Amino acid sequence: MKKVLLPEKIVPEAMILLGEKANVVVAEDSSEESILAEIDDTFGIVLRSKAKITRGIMDAAPELRVISRTGVGYDNIDVQAATDHKILVCNLPGINAVSVAEHAMTFILSLAKQISTMDAFVRSDQWEKRSSTEAIDVKGKTLGIIGLGRIGREVMKLAYAFGMSVLVFDPYLSSMKSEVTFSKTVEEIFIQSDFVSIHVPNLPETSRMVGWDLLRLMKPSSFFINTSRGGVVDEKALVRVLSEKRIAGAALDVFENEPITPDHPLTAMKNVVLTPHSAALTRECKVKMAVEAVRQVIDCIEGRIPPHIVNSEQLIV
Repeated sequence: MKKVLLPEKIVPEAMILLGEKANVVVAEDSSEESILAEIDDTFGIVLRSKAKITRGIMDAAPELRVISRTGVGYDNIDVQAATDHKILVCNLPGINAVSVAEHAMTFILSLAKQISTMDAFVRSDQWEKRSSTEAIDVKGKTLGIIGLGRIGREVMKLAYAFGMSVLVFDPYLSSMKSEVTFSKTVEEIFIQSDFVSIHVPNLPETSRMVGWDLLRLMKPSSFFINTSRGGVVDEKALVRVLSEKRIAGAALDVFENEPITPDHPLTAMKNVVLTPHSAALTRECKVKMAVEAVRQVIDCIEGRIPPHIVNSEQLIV
């Protein structure tokens, strides 16, 4: 049986499925050293988000033919090196769209209703402070969405269900259904929106795309949400607009460097909600991601072409 390496454990449902088709080996940990210790006779890798598959690892893996991500992003894989080695890189577009969209909508509601602050009042016996804050309704507010891919569209559906108006910026889309209002510029999103939610991949052209020049355009009453990738936001600029009270608050599931350190300025801000890159880690989504990633490896083992190949244009003729 072909050997398949797991730098991190996956859910039992996926382990059972993979174990029927391959010799499954779980690395001692997700470090490059531990992966190198097992890589020489490995046919495939099922990869979560912690481990990084570098050119050095691929240089040491003459049998490696497929790296299958349990999610959408693949910034922890050297795709060019994989292509040079004729290794398929697979991901799962849209697999986590509902889970991440629900997380983003939860952020919007948490900020609007000031849930963290209200929770702290109850726990610290400060019930009387419940009228000292100004929670808001989201109905009638404008949500600006940057990036109308699968997740962005799911967020849009949820926003409509809550009676919000939606303004969209996506340079790759110029029109859609009549209910979608497109902005001609990204600046317009930041100027007009009560909430701005970003849903773009981490690419060279999106690196720190949200910086001081955009954040300073937001209304003092507005909120910023990021459930995409930390690298698309200039965190120093975000900390600045928050500390100067140029915006009302923010909610972040992703950061420039993960895990975020306990002494990071964001952790001390009461108007900020933080989660540990966990938007896709619902029970249902974890099973879907792992099982579908395993199925793409099994496709390769059994001589089929997997449905979602990142570098297909270079490798599939």
